[in-house]
Amino acid sequence: MADLPTRWGGGLAPQPRLIWAVGIGAGLIALATVSPLLALVAVVYHTGLVIIAARDLALLPGRQGYRVRRVMPEPFSLGEPEEVTVVIENRAAAGLMARVADHAPDLLRPSPREVGGRFDATGVLRAAYRTRSPKRGAYVFDAVDLQVWRRDGWWRRQIRLPDREDAAVFPNVIAIRRIQLTLRRGLRAMAGMRRARPPGASTAFAGLRAMAGMRRARPPGASTAFAGLREYVRGDDVRRVSWTATARRDRPVVVEVEAERGQQVIIALDCGRLMTAPAGDLDKLDHAVNAALMLAWVAQAFGDRVGLMTFDDRVTDFIKPERGPAQLRRITEALYAIQPEFVEPDFGHAMTHLALRVGRRSMVVLLTDVQDPEASRELVAHALRLAARHLVLVVAMSDPAVLTARDDPIDTTSRAYEWAAAEEFVSSRRESFELLRRGGVLGLDVVAGKLSPTLVERYLELKERALL
Repeated sequence: MADLPTRWGGGLAPQPRLIWAVGIGAGLIALATVSPLLALVAVVYHTGLVIIAARDLALLPGRQGYRVRRVMPEPFSLGEPEEVTVVIENRAAAGLMARVADHAPDLLRPSPREVGGRFDATGVLRAAYRTRSPKRGAYVFDAVDLQVWRRDGWWRRQIRLPDREDAAVFPNVIAIRRIQLTLRRGLRAMAGMRRARPPGASTAFAGLRAMAGMRRARPPGASTAFAGLREYVRGDDVRRVSWTATARRDRPVVVEVEAERGQQVIIALDCGRLMTAPAGDLDKLDHAVNAALMLAWVAQAFGDRVGLMTFDDRVTDFIKPERGPAQLRRITEALYAIQPEFVEPDFGHAMTHLALRVGRRSMVVLLTDVQDPEASRELVAHALRLAARHLVLVVAMSDPAVLTARDDPIDTTSRAYEWAAAEEFVSSRRESFELLRRGGVLGLDVVAGKLSPTLVERYLELKERALL
């Protein structure tokens, strides 16, 4: 890391004690007209003040010699609180007090904007602040402003350290790492359990619970594959006892099976007008993007092929179902790039395109918004048509503000109107989901902040039931 030129924004500023000292000196000069003795005192005072201030200035390192770098997530994760650390090095600044202000993009919501600290004995300062990324996209970090001063000193030096750096906010990869760790530990992620979480932790997994040792169930006649061996527990089917393994381990052991791998999951993502609506900290499309990426990763981990289709009033992208790390990279890059359009989605065109491109029976997960039966008539009609050949799951997000308006106490007349409007909206959505259910289409209506874990749980449930 080379030394950076730091002349931009450089300068000196007096500390408050120097300002007070100069004010006292001005008072002595004013009194010098009264007595020659006070004039001598004023001369001595100002001479001493100049010597002290000059000495303090000489002890401050110059503008050169500072090196700066940032330690930050690569990439940032959509909707996650994350930490950025600014590291500044200058051996000549060892022990000095400092204040750092990073020129981070406002859209990343950096907090706090100024961070105080002290250079350690080796001349290294670390200043950390938090960010939270509400939008996907590319961002630019600019220069770092630094103030340094000696404790009980008279001057502070202001320096601007150029360090332009590009950053990108991707769909939530941190949530992927969390569920990856959960699955590696052999735990089952399940939605609906409230549990304590540390301050600042993401709410994306606040509704998950882990359950170990859960036996896999399957309907009669469903195809299965060998999943491993485990110890017998009360209630297991004795026909699944492995007598060879039992004899070898000298304790009862059963064969565990699971739904057959190698199926197909198609994620269809609506990028139309209704998905631009805010739902908590993110808009609905960004919640759906996070959920789509997590579902893609989990489906890949369970051996399924995963594809992606994005659409608004036309199909904007289609990635055919495949498996493997390269497929996940393609899906991640596609999800990073998509933007909502203020147009009505064309469900007929999208579902027809999907039906023509995907011949094999697949699980189609449609991430969209559902309204009253009249407004959702096209969605319902084409989802029912697609369900004749595929397993279709329509996923919609509830706005937390609407649910709060419905569930909060009614204590005023205006609150009564709010409750009535919220209840009517929720009831109309329920009617649309009922129409889908009657036609053999699965539905999932979930609060936006809990979408990712709940969708993964539903996928695992359908996988265990071998509905494909």
